[in-house]
Amino acid sequence: MDTLKVGTAWIEIEVTSEVDVVMTFKGYAPVLQVRVIQSGLVKQLYISAKSISVPLERFRETNSNRFQGLRLRLRKDGEEATAKYIVEAL
Repeated sequence: MDTLKVGTAWIEIEVTSEVDVVMTFKGYAPVLQVRVIQSGLVKQLYISAKSISVPLERFRETNSNRFQGLRLRLRKDGEEATAKYIVEAL
């Protein structure tokens, strides 16, 4: 499955799965399957960064402790690879 590339422009998504893990060169990494609302494409979103996992946890708690069904918009705060994610509920 293709990975969702997050840049500085807003992307609206709907989470279509609960957390899964994938093997990377660093070991296992947590991912969610998401649908990009504008295009309908299904992608994989890595959620290990603290700037994405902290807001996701707040949204999960208000969604009956489930990721599936969350509708979010996200972007990065800058162009650099280490830029923080900005995540908002739709």
